[in-house]
Amino acid sequence: MSLGIDSLAERYNPDLLVEFFENVGNFDPTPHQFAENEDAEFLGALFLEGGLEIPLLSVAVGDAQKKQKAPFEKVTRFMSDQVLDAALVVFHDESWAYRMALVHVTAWRGRRKPLYSDYRQASLLVEPVSYNKTFRRQMERLLDLEASGKPLTLEALKGVFSLEAVSRAFYKEFAEVFEDKLVPGIVGYTPRERVRDFALAFVARVLFLGFVAKKGWLGGDERFLPRLYARYRESGSRDRFYQDWLEPLFFSALKGSPGSKPDAFRHLPEDVRRTYREAPYLNGELFNRKPGVDDQGAFIADQAIEDFFDFVFAYNFTIEENTASDADLELNPEFLGLILEKLVNTVGVDGKATELGAHYTPRVEVDLMVRLALAEYLARQGIPLEGAYRLMQGEAEALSLELRDRARVLLKEAKILDPAVGSGAFLLGALHVLEEALERLGEPRTLSLRRALMQNLYGVDALPWAVWMAELRLWLAYFVDLDDKARASREPLLPSLGLKVRQGDSVLQTIDKTPLPARIPPDDIAFKKPEVRKAFDELVRAKDDYFHNRGVSLEAVEENERVFLGRYIEALLVGKAQKRALGFEGIEDPSRRVDEELDRIRALLAGGERSFVYFLDFAEVLLGPRGGFDIVIGNPPYLRQENIQDLSGRFSPKDYKARLQEVVQEDLKRFGPYTPTSPPPKPAGRSDLYTYFYARSLALLHGKGVHAFVVSNSWLDVQYGAWLQRVFLEAAPLRYVIDNRVKRSFEADVNTVITVAHALRKQKVPRGWPLLFIAVQKPFEETDLLEEALMASVEVGFTPEEALA
Repeated sequence: MSLGIDSLAERYNPDLLVEFFENVGNFDPTPHQFAENEDAEFLGALFLEGGLEIPLLSVAVGDAQKKQKAPFEKVTRFMSDQVLDAALVVFHDESWAYRMALVHVTAWRGRRKPLYSDYRQASLLVEPVSYNKTFRRQMERLLDLEASGKPLTLEALKGVFSLEAVSRAFYKEFAEVFEDKLVPGIVGYTPRERVRDFALAFVARVLFLGFVAKKGWLGGDERFLPRLYARYRESGSRDRFYQDWLEPLFFSALKGSPGSKPDAFRHLPEDVRRTYREAPYLNGELFNRKPGVDDQGAFIADQAIEDFFDFVFAYNFTIEENTASDADLELNPEFLGLILEKLVNTVGVDGKATELGAHYTPRVEVDLMVRLALAEYLARQGIPLEGAYRLMQGEAEALSLELRDRARVLLKEAKILDPAVGSGAFLLGALHVLEEALERLGEPRTLSLRRALMQNLYGVDALPWAVWMAELRLWLAYFVDLDDKARASREPLLPSLGLKVRQGDSVLQTIDKTPLPARIPPDDIAFKKPEVRKAFDELVRAKDDYFHNRGVSLEAVEENERVFLGRYIEALLVGKAQKRALGFEGIEDPSRRVDEELDRIRALLAGGERSFVYFLDFAEVLLGPRGGFDIVIGNPPYLRQENIQDLSGRFSPKDYKARLQEVVQEDLKRFGPYTPTSPPPKPAGRSDLYTYFYARSLALLHGKGVHAFVVSNSWLDVQYGAWLQRVFLEAAPLRYVIDNRVKRSFEADVNTVITVAHALRKQKVPRGWPLLFIAVQKPFEETDLLEEALMASVEVGFTPEEALA
């Protein structure tokens, strides 16, 4: 039967499809009870265990390589009318490319008759010019099911079209090529223990250019990189491909407008030089030389590159992100997150198999958490609770015209942070849900809107790999909808994200070794001084210009940061109060004179490089009119206390944990209801790292902000979680604790819960606050948790007034 798969993997052929499924199981090519449909051709029906009959439909579309929203909705309306549980749908185009999709209903709303919006699809792509490896592998799996002799079930068919199964197979092969071929092929990198940084930078750039080529923007060739390597081999050179052909592509070809680039390609054949000269002006930090990575004089041997290219370009590239209702099983941006999580937890940051607690959050949970957080955010800003939740369910009609206008403004302004950003899953999830909700509120989807929303998204991660992957996914989300005319633009096409997604320590920020608060209180006297405000305003303008590529360099922004911080600290230290630096009492030697303190701080700032600081790196949010983020959302690392360490090397593990306890208590004092006579709880010494993420990130919210995390449930039932329970009971009111009892969040030995909470408050949480524990007895994708949460809130009497409190 492999010959049948070979033929199917070449091009669309309805006769071969029918022949293939006749050999898969109980298949009948003649129509049965299904009504005729003008949008689809009936090719037959597959009979599954229990007599379940699912049709095989063929639908003509304009471009099968792209997701087909309108044809998909037509198919699902037909399926809803026919009360069908599932269908196999082949979307094909005139180029003979096709996308085979399994469309199936979920019990999302629990209605007796499904709505068209209750259907989900997962699809495999066949392109006539490609090897189509994923399609081949999954069709082989389907044949294996038939060969097993067991009746074919719908669950088994879903397994063939499973993103998790496809990603596992992809990663297994990726890890082998990465560890056994690519990393050993790197020559001249020191220190050798950081060689994976170099390898991952290469992988990120190759994958990004694979997506660019998919759009036809590199010489009009969708397979540009493998053909570039074949062109190089014709030259007869040996082990010069990385230095002579790829480095000019990475660091020169994408850094200027087409036709006006410096001639850094004169050593290359004329056809290659022409492609490089006409490459789009992408800009983007991914193609800047990274200090400590690209300045080591290292290169990758030809054979290692060839092995990696042979692996990765056997797969089809698709640029569009997956959504909660539409999973593309090809090599799409979501795979970058899976790569990151697996690499971090299997080879660590230095090649050792060290568990760092990173777990990739499934799309369904990302989507759920984003919608819950946005619904609570809207309610806390004055949108009626039910209307806010209905909007997140896709029903804008629940709001009056006036409230729709108000909700539209709020969503366009929402500042969202993921303090453990990983590969950017929550930021991409937020972008998708925001665009969907705004479209329902009458705001058309445009690139200018997407750019504006991206400017409101922030992320932090301790690993440089994560930052690169998150930036790459955000750029792709913008790049995918660029008009073909934009490829000739003389201005950079991509926004600069280097100040939006930052590498740093989310739970302990320092200058030198002095810990800093998460944010500065909005009533801080020093911040209101004219010279400080002027420096702050100049910093915000510089950051905005940098994002939009208006001629402001990263170095210029950093100089504005130094000026602002210097003036702010001087205002703190010189004056009637003579506060300790940044308001922390007792951290510095109390006998130090003010001028000595100033000299020390100025010397540190003059040194140029500093570690990540929340209120400085995200000053426009934390020091701006809001005084904090609207939403903090994410999946912090699950790291047991014995494994907690300072990845930046500032402190020993013991000192690092002591500093974490110290800054958490300081933040709770500043922004919570605590006093000298009623102090905040002290974190237990055995606390997991994620508990510190909770306390620190709650302090980053303004008074009406919303917090949503998916974490280990251990804080609920062990002794060391008592202090965090007190924080929620006293200072940061919890709205929901959601426990899925039938399906774990991750493929890891971790039981998780989703929590949604309101920001820290200066008044203690009132007695009788309606905290809701929700035990879910089905997979999240089969449950309408927004509806359940809303109904439970109504049942316990939660009101918008409480949301505003």
